[in-house]
Amino acid sequence: MLKEEYLGQLLNAIYTKETLNVYDYNATEFTTAGEEFANTKAWADHLVHEKLAVFTDQEHTTLQLTNFGKYWILKGGYETFLKEGQAPKREHHNHNHNGDNNSSDHHLRKEKEDLVEARLRLTHYRLIGFWLMIIVTSIGFLLSLYNLFLLINGKK
Repeated sequence: MLKEEYLGQLLNAIYTKETLNVYDYNATEFTTAGEEFANTKAWADHLVHEKLAVFTDQEHTTLQLTNFGKYWILKGGYETFLKEGQAPKREHHNHNHNGDNNSSDHHLRKEKEDLVEARLRLTHYRLIGFWLMIIVTSIGFLLSLYNLFLLINGKK
């Protein structure tokens, strides 16, 4: 079963029962060996991330629809939500979906380090520009004082 089909079924099940324990739902509806059961947590988190549902317990096992989720259920379901382009646009990072996010974490860490390095470099250039402008302004002021001195000494 596709992820989108599963999320559509899950949204409909939450709508009919108002609150739904996703693990109980998966245990009764699907086999434990299937892809649906293995990805239960990730796909439930996906609904919460898209603000279609919220977790109602501390263990993050029970879902309840938000008003936004109810709106999309009444409008046609998860497929309509996707067709209307309401799903948040995200960059796809190179990582596998088996729970091993080391490469993704490494990629994000590297990207963050690059951004920090670029910010530091730009701050350095700003400081150099600031001090350069102070020096040029000071030289201009000293030249105007020298010019004033020559002007006053020349009239005597």
